Amino acid sequence: MTMLSIIITNYNYAHFLPVAIDSVLSQADDTVELIVVDDVSSDNSRAIIEGYGERITPVLHDANRGHGGAFNSGFAASRGDLVMFLDADDFLLPGAIDTIRANAEKGVAIYHYRMLIADETGALGDLFPPEQQSLARGDIAARLLTHGRYDGTITSGLVFSRAALEQVMPMEQEAFRQGGDGYLSAVVPLYGESRSFDTPLSGYRRHGANHSSFQSNLLKRTRWYLNHDAERHREIIRHARALGLPVEDDLPRRDKAHLESRLVSLLLAPESHPFAEDTRQRVARHALRAIPDAAPLRTKLGQRLWFVLLGHGPKAVARKLVMWKLEPGSRPVAVAKTGRFLRTRLGLMLR
Repeated sequence: MTMLSIIITNYNYAHFLPVAIDSVLSQADDTVELIVVDDVSSDNSRAIIEGYGERITPVLHDANRGHGGAFNSGFAASRGDLVMFLDADDFLLPGAIDTIRANAEKGVAIYHYRMLIADETGALGDLFPPEQQSLARGDIAARLLTHGRYDGTITSGLVFSRAALEQVMPMEQEAFRQGGDGYLSAVVPLYGESRSFDTPLSGYRRHGANHSSFQSNLLKRTRWYLNHDAERHREIIRHARALGLPVEDDLPRRDKAHLESRLVSLLLAPESHPFAEDTRQRVARHALRAIPDAAPLRTKLGQRLWFVLLGHGPKAVARKLVMWKLEPGSRPVAVAKTGRFLRTRLGLMLR
């Protein structure tokens, strides 16, 4: 039977760590190895890890290496033909290991699964990514090489083949101290086929300490995304050239989500925006060209309207729209209801 390695990466998540570990051990057999990496936590994480004894393989850093560094050392300690990285604040859903094995195929490098959003107590809610957002299927590599991105998922919804990871690991830990999964999802599809499944694999816990939320600072979140995109684009181009694959040199101008972040940055703090050549109008033009031709008509119309408003609408209006989109809790009830109504009506009109 195919051996599966599950690597939990932990930093100061002692409160959540036992749930993550138990969610794996409760459904593991002799062909599942559980590796727990602790990145020099200052809480009682190491005492928790020691309490599991030989049921897990501990990897204890002597210096903090960040997300990417934890991925590197966890993978180096693993032996599985399939590898999953599980964030310590997340957890596997019952039956997840059987699902991973049932969907395993020879030649597939990366598997994308949806997750169920969980609150701090572990209560499960909606799908992530949401049902209306399709997971990329088909030739993901082609999307990466032309647009620098595809619709996928994040750490605890990803499974990789060992053969593919051996081609791309270790990653540069300083470049990916956060967002190690962003590196892997950007380059692994260049080394094999991809598969996507709607079956939820794990609980994706949302809480105030999530790195990806930056809940207290929208500008900080946006600027982090811009830096992360730069590293991702660089690695896509580097790996593609090493493989002899044709890749667009101007990936940033073809990456719609990256261009949206640049517009947000310009709207929130133009005086410290990191791209001196940018104007709202110029970035919006690139974004409009980056909308895929193959996208559904409803999607294309909505995205075109969005980028026109951000690039050419009154700045105060554009700023408010950005805040409402990126911080849903800030939307007035009437605005939220109107948005749902318009999306529904547009969908019916385009059927």
